[in-house]
Amino acid sequence: MTAPAYTPPDKLFLRSAFDAISPRYDLLNQILSFGMSEAWRERSADLILKEPGFYPKTILDLGCGTGKFLECFLRRRAWGQAVGMDLSPEMLKRAREAVAGNVIWLEKDFDNLPFLDGSFDLMISGFTLRSVRDLPAFLREVFRVLSPGGMAAFLDLTRPGKGISKWLFYPYLRWVLPVVGWLISGNRQAYRFLSSSVRTFQTPAKTAEAMKNARFRDIRAQVFAFGAATLVIGKK
Repeated sequence: MTAPAYTPPDKLFLRSAFDAISPRYDLLNQILSFGMSEAWRERSADLILKEPGFYPKTILDLGCGTGKFLECFLRRRAWGQAVGMDLSPEMLKRAREAVAGNVIWLEKDFDNLPFLDGSFDLMISGFTLRSVRDLPAFLREVFRVLSPGGMAAFLDLTRPGKGISKWLFYPYLRWVLPVVGWLISGNRQAYRFLSSSVRTFQTPAKTAEAMKNARFRDIRAQVFAFGAATLVIGKK
């Protein structure tokens, strides 16, 4: 059966949904990823910062949530400037409380990034692409605010493409994840969105193609857990 086409979420829905689940968001990420979400972030940070010849001094986290992904980078080195941006005030509140360091936290969506051209050496985004309404425009904005030679890195939930992992993953994603998420968070719609968005969002290959169209170069992907998550990297 062909999967339904992906429909980007409404901003108001996203803000209200993530505000509602913010108290148990990190706990549920760990439970629903079988304890792997933290490892995916840590491994991604290592891969990015060990890139030969790449020494970023400024970092922007788009869709930073509670700051877990940005925190991985802050622990590894000092930064001249670090910015976390999200549209959920409750998520940002938790980020401010949990993440140590001199970080600028901004409550804003992704339509127009409020930064000058070439402001950041590194842009990271964890589990956020499925929340973007206009992906080509978003990628053009990311490219604009990156410095020459800067890097964009998108870590997101994806779908195993073949083998037994594919057949085990789909029932889990379709039935188990939204029910467990609802029972623990108390918000049914948020985890129905999560389930449907992972099942219908474009493949990492399509994301790489979209990045190429936005003029990124040296694009590559790192697969985690047989394709349950994927890191896609590109340079300006």
